[in-house]
Amino acid sequence: MNRIKELRKSNGLTLVELSQKVGIPNNTISQYENEKREPKEPTWQALADFFNVSVDYLKGYGYSKDYIYKLLDDAYKEDYLLTFELEPPFTSPFISAKEEIEKYCEQNKISIPKDTDLDFWKTNFNFIFNDKSVNRLLITKDKYSDSDIKELIINAIYWYGLNPHTRELVNKLSHNS
Repeated sequence: MNRIKELRKSNGLTLVELSQKVGIPNNTISQYENEKREPKEPTWQALADFFNVSVDYLKGYGYSKDYIYKLLDDAYKEDYLLTFELEPPFTSPFISAKEEIEKYCEQNKISIPKDTDLDFWKTNFNFIFNDKSVNRLLITKDKYSDSDIKELIINAIYWYGLNPHTRELVNKLSHNS
């Protein structure tokens, strides 16, 4: 099921308004929304560009970047401990999301506002989408729990927060195993 209607409504647009903005007749958009007609790829792309989402997300796959940033914000604001096991030389089986975020910000001289919002995360943590596991969330047909998504995000922050020498050492250890 595509997300055209959901995005149109969440942006406070009527069919007529969306039609005028993207240059597609409103009855055609209605047929797309009700899946009585399938847009061609250029139309998918035009709608995705308009809503600032990926075509896969618009088609109903994956998670939006905003949703992932919201989960990052939630992980920072709640007592959430990651439960994945780390490879040697790391020994602690738990990483606090808040601690990892604060450590990354400290290393990169980023001041965390008292009330974080999506703009803060978008500005300072867009690198998380360089991580293959996090980036895959944008196009996946699989369903993940919010906890699983948070673990992927914090793991990416943890990894990018490591100094390059430690990252290289971990890569060598994992390739020699």
